Amino acid sequence: MPDLTLSPVGLLMATAMSVTNVFTDVARKRALDGRDLIPATFWMRVAVTVCFGVVLLWQILHGTPVVIRDGGAFFGLALLYLAPIPTFLIYLALDVGLIACVMWLYFRALQISPLSMCVPFLAFTPVFLIPSGFILLGELPSPLKLLGVVLIVVGSLVMHRKLFAVGWTAPIKAVIQEKGSRYMLMVSFIFSITNPLDKKLVVMSDVFTEAFSYGLGLCIVFFVWGKLQKADFRKAARNNAKWISLAGLSDAVSLLFQLASYTYIAVVIAVSIKRAGIILSVFAGWLFFRERGITDKVIAASVMFCGVLILYLPLTATQAVGLMVLTLAGMAAALYSTRQPDVHTQ
Repeated sequence: MPDLTLSPVGLLMATAMSVTNVFTDVARKRALDGRDLIPATFWMRVAVTVCFGVVLLWQILHGTPVVIRDGGAFFGLALLYLAPIPTFLIYLALDVGLIACVMWLYFRALQISPLSMCVPFLAFTPVFLIPSGFILLGELPSPLKLLGVVLIVVGSLVMHRKLFAVGWTAPIKAVIQEKGSRYMLMVSFIFSITNPLDKKLVVMSDVFTEAFSYGLGLCIVFFVWGKLQKADFRKAARNNAKWISLAGLSDAVSLLFQLASYTYIAVVIAVSIKRAGIILSVFAGWLFFRERGITDKVIAASVMFCGVLILYLPLTATQAVGLMVLTLAGMAAALYSTRQPDVHTQ
């Protein structure tokens, strides 16, 4: 049995997943540039659904049929015990509805805000998972995990650290007033609800059946949404096939790398490496879109990533406190050394 802790193959796959995930956001931002959001989103979902459909078909042709298993009572309510397929379809409809909202918010944030400004706020997903996990699943993490929450919040404020000169509440107001950041916070919150639904759907079927089913559902939702808005689907796809295809393909490849990495390393390590992408997204924003303010954003994203590590990894009290102290010390040193911004790096 392979080592599920530090397997080089697993670490390489998880790293490839993180890099591919960042490139997916770059491709999405390019595909959305100057386009109507709804039809452009429809075409991107078509691209990724085709990828998952091909994998699912390959799986079926090689002797693995699609099986919908018993999911138990609907939302744990004994009076709402349905057959497996109706239960699966209801869960799927709820998931598709919520993910459609997520897609609109996520892609709208990519349209209107710098990549390096909005993507790091996905680090709040595990923060919102704490209350949602308690309400939906009765799970409550140890108080030690609150250290991770503190670092994520601190990192989000550091992103606007120059506004502290205006007032102590100015950075908080900036996070709320920046539409892209606000939309990504909403995305993180909805993700904290959809994650349990996704897990339920995968348990009832399998990863590729779930991915293809909800992808097909999203295609239908955005097609109908676009038709109701009388959107021009051809215009959204015209001279945009390259970025639409790349967004769909890289989205699918990222998931494949993620699933493959689970064979070699622990899930928490794979997810932590995936979240390291919030730092890569800052560099991607500078590299592909020449976004400014890179220094503060790198510092902020790094602090937020360390907060995510505390939330995801099974650290002891000494390790968690030590990581927090080192992170805050490193942040303080970085902020001090960059207290007078260099116009050439901003």
